[in-house]
Amino acid sequence: MSRALTIAMLTLLTPLLAVGKDEAVTPDGGQFFRSLYSDHRATQPGDILFVVVSESAMASQTASRTNAKSGSAEVGAGAGWLDFIQGAGFGGSLSASASGGSQRRNSLTTRIAVTVTGVTPAGTLLIEGERTVRVNHDLQTARLIGEVRSEDIRPDNSVLSEQIANATIDYRGPDPGQPGKRVGIITRVLGWLF
Repeated sequence: MSRALTIAMLTLLTPLLAVGKDEAVTPDGGQFFRSLYSDHRATQPGDILFVVVSESAMASQTASRTNAKSGSAEVGAGAGWLDFIQGAGFGGSLSASASGGSQRRNSLTTRIAVTVTGVTPAGTLLIEGERTVRVNHDLQTARLIGEVRSEDIRPDNSVLSEQIANATIDYRGPDPGQPGKRVGIITRVLGWLF
């Protein structure tokens, strides 16, 4: 009896212990066991991958313009019956210059859990994910879409944002130039009076 039970157990467990297999699947294709020694990096649709976003951008623009004009006119003294006209002259110049510049610097650092949505024929993983955080009535949303090579995924199942091809990183949050959304009644009255 013991021998028959051992053979039955080995028959059932053989797919789980097969050499070279990372995963065992149920007859209906579902996954119920993953080896302790297998690679746990995202490889197929539905797997979760962590993206470490560290992006910064800086743009600056300068412009300058200078205009200068000058002119002069002179009228000589009158002769003959116009001798009452005295000699006169005038001159003038106008110059204007303007310059301006603007500089903008943006930085985004976060960690987003994304889902593998598909695999391209070349083997790259299509990823997409979104993270929304509300802080003091301000909603901050970071959304990421792109493609990543499986060899760029680190052992801790994460990838750097700079290694994502065709990356679209969209961050929406409060505008730092406009910290207050609502203005108080006293401020509105003073603004109206002055």
